[in-house]
Amino acid sequence: MVFPVPREIVDCILDNLYLDKATLLSCALIGKAWGLSAQRGIFQHITLELPIMQHEEFDELARAYNKRNEQLIGFFERKPYLASHVQTFELKQFGKLSRNGSRDKKEILYVSTTQVVERLCNVKSLLLSRGNWDSLSPQLREALKHLFSAPSLSRISISLFAISSFNEFASLLSQVSHLRMLKLHFLYCNNWDVPTSSQNHPPRSIQLDQLLYLHSVNTRAFAAWFQQDSCPLEVRNLRTLQIYSKLTDYEGTAPMLQSIGANLQKLELQLQGPHGSQDSTLVHLGFTPNLSSITLANVQQTDIYSPIPWIVCLFEPNQNYDRLRQLTINLYTDHVNILETHRWDEWTTVDRLLAERRFASLETVKIELLGSPNLASCDIKEVLTGKMPFLRSSGKLQVETPIEGEVNMDKIKAVISAF
Repeated sequence: MVFPVPREIVDCILDNLYLDKATLLSCALIGKAWGLSAQRGIFQHITLELPIMQHEEFDELARAYNKRNEQLIGFFERKPYLASHVQTFELKQFGKLSRNGSRDKKEILYVSTTQVVERLCNVKSLLLSRGNWDSLSPQLREALKHLFSAPSLSRISISLFAISSFNEFASLLSQVSHLRMLKLHFLYCNNWDVPTSSQNHPPRSIQLDQLLYLHSVNTRAFAAWFQQDSCPLEVRNLRTLQIYSKLTDYEGTAPMLQSIGANLQKLELQLQGPHGSQDSTLVHLGFTPNLSSITLANVQQTDIYSPIPWIVCLFEPNQNYDRLRQLTINLYTDHVNILETHRWDEWTTVDRLLAERRFASLETVKIELLGSPNLASCDIKEVLTGKMPFLRSSGKLQVETPIEGEVNMDKIKAVISAF
């Protein structure tokens, strides 16, 4: 006798296949129990990527895009519960119109996109990328605004996104009553004036407490908005903050840490580099007493520039870091002969700093070296550990270099794109 697989086990199996649509489609044919769970996985994440207007086969791609949307709409109309399975919705490539006579073609795409969006009722994660809000049709903007105000929505990720004003963008965020995670990567506004009203939402009513990620945005504008008493976003209970600035943005980051740093547990910063100045002293960790993990991303070191003064300034001299467990430094070195630079001697200062009693809880100091193909073959690991005797003898120091013949291209590209 063949016993059926318990529903709980079926769900566990299919939860691990949600990225494999082909396998999920096959599982849907096994039986009713498998079919229902497979359907949830198939529709869990939907991505609509509009074809690029400049593509030589745009008309064919547009027909295929609309046909796929018509299929989705048909599924949702025949079985409305399928729309509730969509928990992550991603809209890509809705850029500004660039050719005369292209608006009518774009509007046709927007019609089918709007019809899909209007049927979504349980979206938890919304992703918008490579888009221009002002170029959308009024109907599609209204449908997306409805998504922003959905009670289920708690995670938003926006990248390469243009909108006319920060005030309008703040208005969109103010609709997300259960926002817990916000990731912004390259946000463009023609007007960065900070809103002066609560926009009809109760002050501090939205608990943004899990993650705030800001990459190449106007940090200063967000910091000013968060500090306003009328701001509907409550960020003072935020646990994880990640700030990646294209250039040094001390004047934006300093008030951000001051206003929301009290309960931070994890912090990632990319601020300093060859553009560093005395303004770097504005940013310190004196307002972040509960940090357990700090990552300094893409730290720059050259013959003429040392990151050590900036690192030392970060750690407020009167602050105890009795909850800090891990410090990670992504160190990018730019030198023909890495071993010849005198800057390695300065890391002794960091060693002495971290030997102070206020850092007694620190368990790991990880330095990830990148930036040169010959890092693995030279003796830089031995040189650096030799400059940090306390951390080395305590067993806390970890120095990582690429495997010989390999370079971490993702991290190097991140450094290059940041400047």
